[in-house]
Amino acid sequence: MSAYQQSVQFLESLQIMPKTMPGLEKIKQALAQTSWYSSIDPNKVVVVAGTNGKGTTCAALESLLLDAKQKVGFYSSPHLISTTERIRLNGQSISEENFVKLFEQCSEIIKKFSLSHFEALTFMAGHYYFSPEWGSNPDVVIFEVGLGGTYDATNAFPHKFCGITKLGLDHTNILGSNLVEIAKNKFGIITKKSIVVHHKLPEEVIDLKNKVQKEMNCNWVMAEPYDLEVKHLHGVPHYFMNYNSRKFEINIAGERAAENIMTAICLFQVLGFDSDEHFKALNKISWNGRMQKIQLNNIKCPVYLSGDHNEQGVESLLSILKDFQWKRLHLVAGIGVDKDADTMLLKLSHMRDVDLYLTETPFKGRAIADYPEKYLQKSVFSHPNIETILDKVCEKAAPEDMVLVTGSLYLVGKVLKLYSFEKSNNP
Repeated sequence: MSAYQQSVQFLESLQIMPKTMPGLEKIKQALAQTSWYSSIDPNKVVVVAGTNGKGTTCAALESLLLDAKQKVGFYSSPHLISTTERIRLNGQSISEENFVKLFEQCSEIIKKFSLSHFEALTFMAGHYYFSPEWGSNPDVVIFEVGLGGTYDATNAFPHKFCGITKLGLDHTNILGSNLVEIAKNKFGIITKKSIVVHHKLPEEVIDLKNKVQKEMNCNWVMAEPYDLEVKHLHGVPHYFMNYNSRKFEINIAGERAAENIMTAICLFQVLGFDSDEHFKALNKISWNGRMQKIQLNNIKCPVYLSGDHNEQGVESLLSILKDFQWKRLHLVAGIGVDKDADTMLLKLSHMRDVDLYLTETPFKGRAIADYPEKYLQKSVFSHPNIETILDKVCEKAAPEDMVLVTGSLYLVGKVLKLYSFEKSNNP
């Protein structure tokens, strides 16, 4: 086992997901042990929370900042293939060699304060970006919140700029059973006199927003309106945004991507940049697993990977799929045990000309036997192994068909890892 594998194995042995809302006490105690935490400039830090779209918003902001010749750190989760994906600098994942060095520098504090898996990685990311030992000295560091906001480890870093993406019901066992409770937790990233860039908010959380705005004396900026145009080239949709009298192509599919990208444009502007000069960067966003197109040699038709893992994500996916064409859709779904499989599968299975295949996702996966019986009966084939599922799809799929793997980013990551797809090839 390599030193990198040993480091990852240790980190993965730590608590992965909380059963109840975590706190910030441990991560703040750990950060206080460093020489660099007290000197972080909050004007260089952006924290983005939300139910869906956090990662795409962060990746789009990263792309814009890199085009503006900024040095950019971007911490995200989860990873798809390698843990190193979570810690990026200037658009590149940290190398395995540097990851090992970073872990060795941080392991004593990680153990001392019994940090969880996510807290440990967040601490390591902070050390990589802010410690004089690494000399990274980014112009901007973007932190994607892992879960919620108030008690998420990323919220321990001082920050002036906040992003709030689309809000919806997810992790209700931890964050709350309604949108107001969930929004309250997401809004926990908002600091005194910060600038908050946000998607359009649901009507039921406006009173809460006004309360937070008054208490924190912060400036809320809603992402501006835009138009989205879809053009088909050889049957494949291409997406063009019209904003500020400019038209530019984006390389992530659908209205949801455009909404997230618009929030990123607004964040870019409040950071002090002229977006008109950098729209070309939005056709080069590096963000896999979001309606990502791949070609498997043994499958005759296009294969798409889309890690939509909750009801709101599935609704967005269905909207995107209206732009696609197929004779038969081979829908491969793997859904986590803590997700509403019945609602998600109800929406997915109502699409036209669809064959459903059920499988298990590698992390917090739902066993085949635990899927609702009506969908087990409806499925063409069910098996816990995704390779076996895709072999079965290969037997049935015709060139004019389409394959879609969805329900979990962890499942998407497993497919990418199994078939060694490391670069995005979005439509």
